[in-house]
Amino acid sequence: MWKNKFHKRINELWERAKNQNHKMTQTEYARRLGVTRNALLGWLRGSGQPDVDGLVRIASTENVSLSWLMGDARPKAECELLQDEQALVNLFRGISPENKEHLLWLARRCKETEEQDINRIT
Repeated sequence: MWKNKFHKRINELWERAKNQNHKMTQTEYARRLGVTRNALLGWLRGSGQPDVDGLVRIASTENVSLSWLMGDARPKAECELLQDEQALVNLFRGISPENKEHLLWLARRCKETEEQDINRIT
C-alpha cells in the first residue's frame, strides 16, 4: 500500500523536476536526491522505496512533507514554497559554496535597496 503511494509521489516529483529543468536527467535528479540512478529507476517503476532516512532526505530536498511523500492526500502545508521560490532554491542548491555566498550578499543588497526606496517614499 505505502509503496504504491510512494511510487506515485516520486513520479510526481520527477515530473516536477523535469518541468523546472527540461534538460535534467535521471542521473542528475538521483544525485540531487542523494541516491543512485538505479535506485531512482526502481522507485519510479514501483519497485521498493528508500529507508526512513532516505524518505526524510527526499522530503527535505523537494520541500514536501513526509506524510505527503508517503501518500497523504491532505492539502500541502501553508509554508510550502511558491513555484518561483522553489526554482530559486533548486538553482541555489546547484551552485558552489563561493557563489552561494556571493548570491546571498547580492540578495541582501537588493533587499536593503528596496527598503531604502520604501523609506524614502514614506
